Amino acid sequence: MTTKSPDPMLELLSADGPDPDHAEALMLYGRLVGTWNISNRYRFGEGQWRTAAGEWRFGWALGGRVVQDVLFCPDFHDRFPGTTVRMYDVTTGLWQITWISPKLPSYFAQVGRPDGAGGMIQEGTDAEGRRSRWTFTDVTPTSFRWQGFDATPDGEFELFQEMHATRR
Repeated sequence: MTTKSPDPMLELLSADGPDPDHAEALMLYGRLVGTWNISNRYRFGEGQWRTAAGEWRFGWALGGRVVQDVLFCPDFHDRFPGTTVRMYDVTTGLWQITWISPKLPSYFAQVGRPDGAGGMIQEGTDAEGRRSRWTFTDVTPTSFRWQGFDATPDGEFELFQEMHATRR
C-alpha cells in the first residue's frame, strides 16, 4: 500500500504556530486556530433567511504571520468552500484581510483590529466596492459569534449573515 505524500506547496504554506517575534499580537486571530462547528444563517437575494450547519477551520500559515481559514457550508453555494487570509502587518499593527470564494464568485478586502471588547472588527469593501463590516464577538476558548454586514444605499450597515461557532 502506498501513501500519498503531502503537497510540497501546502508544506511551505503551513506553519506550526505564530511568529515568536509577534506572538502576542498574532493571537488576536490566532486564538481561533482549530476546527469549529457552525450554525450559519444567511440572507439570500430574495431577502429570505436560510440556516445550515457548516465547518470553519483556522490555521497558521506563511511563517506564522498569517491566520488562514477555510469555511465550508455544504448546504449553501453548491458545496464550494471559501477562504480568508489574515496577515498581521507588523508596521501598522493592523490585519490585512482577503476573503475569496471562487465559485460564487465573491471577494472582500478588509482591515481588521481589536474591537475594544475582546472581539475583532473588520472593515473594507466587496468586489463591487460596497462597504462591508464583519465582527467576531463573544469570543471564548470554545465559542464565538461572527456577523457580516453590508452598507445600504443610505450608508447604514445591515446584517446579511450570522454564524455561531463552537470548537470541536
